[in-house]
Amino acid sequence: MGSNDVDTPTILTGSIPSNTDVAYADVDERDREILALTLDSASVDPADQIKPDQTLAWTNPESGNSGTISNVNLSALTDTGCLEFDTTANTIAGIKIYHGTACRDISQRMVITALAANNA
Repeated sequence: MGSNDVDTPTILTGSIPSNTDVAYADVDERDREILALTLDSASVDPADQIKPDQTLAWTNPESGNSGTISNVNLSALTDTGCLEFDTTANTIAGIKIYHGTACRDISQRMVITALAANNA
């Protein structure tokens, strides 16, 4: 299974690329933080919570990436602390649509826990 050749070790594992890989390549960590902050600000106060047909814009001035969050599903937020959403992302790779999940962390702030490119 292994090899004594330390200069060119044998690759023992691999994976099949997925839609999640595409999302990680296009939407970087800072973009995800901005997405989470945008969702957090729209889901904290029940009086001002985002409506199902409402959209939210996000922009990352560092990368130049931007997009629009839509189809926010808050139905599980009370029970699980998580919500689902769709977002567009205008990146150097083009404009794509992603489906994601965001959940509250220990400090009660939203964190993107899943993001995958939609096959359109």
